Amino acid sequence: MKNLTLLGVPIERIHLDPMIQPVSVNSQNGPLALETIRRIHQEFPGVRTLCGLSNVSFGLPHRFLVNRTFMVLCIGAGLTGAIMDPLDQKMLNNVLVAEALVGRDEYCMKYLKANRAGTLLD
Repeated sequence: MKNLTLLGVPIERIHLDPMIQPVSVNSQNGPLALETIRRIHQEFPGVRTLCGLSNVSFGLPHRFLVNRTFMVLCIGAGLTGAIMDPLDQKMLNNVLVAEALVGRDEYCMKYLKANRAGTLLD
């Protein structure tokens, strides 16, 4: 990380992938990913994190349920981006709510805008 910043790369332009692994093969892969995200942000303030979200649910039925819940947990741990299904409106709603709850949506403006647009789903 230090080498990148010494080369002039701003810390906020550095993106790290915590390499999400399936919970179907090891039940500790979920907690390990969340702890990795937290530690990255503790040790390198300002750096961005992103992941291939659906890796966590590989081999499981109803993967959307696992992915949606995991996304909320990851946002709580500090995740700033994810490769995910942009057509999954329930996932997008979960992201909006989670970002409001962790303080990334000032005055809940994005959430309120989605409400006015009629895109929030119960």
